[in-house]
Amino acid sequence: MKQWLAACLLLYITSVCSAQGLALRDAFRQMPDSVMPTLTQNNRLDCLDFLDAGMKAEVRNRLGGTSVMTALTPDSLSLQVSPALRVDMLLLTLAEPIDTVDQVIVVGETFLVDSIYGETTLRYFTPTWQSIPAPPLSESQQKRIAGFSLQTILKWSDELIKKVNIKI
Repeated sequence: MKQWLAACLLLYITSVCSAQGLALRDAFRQMPDSVMPTLTQNNRLDCLDFLDAGMKAEVRNRLGGTSVMTALTPDSLSLQVSPALRVDMLLLTLAEPIDTVDQVIVVGETFLVDSIYGETTLRYFTPTWQSIPAPPLSESQQKRIAGFSLQTILKWSDELIKKVNIKI
């Protein structure tokens, strides 16, 4: 019993101490279902496992459709949750910490109206998934976040080119 309690305490201390150097994949693994209700924790873990195994990270979501993790880096990830929803996440380090928080997770949800137009909404979280108002960000961080919308514009350009059969 004492060994079990000691192991639990060590796990808790390790998770608290490592929060400063958190990778986005770890935050994604710990994300509560309420942040992205379409995917269960098992769905998220499967996506990570599939990518690690070099497989396509495609899972069946709670709505009965398929969701695909299309990109994963230490500080960003992208998911095509459904044909109408793309979710992009960034883990950013703040130049000036807010209270005790020096990292922020930006979740950009792009709702696709049709195949070539989308509307992006942003939400901000601490590494422990507490919702926070938009923090002050550097210009380069703002440009990375603006890339969420730019991806939609680039997709729009690709789709438009395909529709008019223009070859580049």
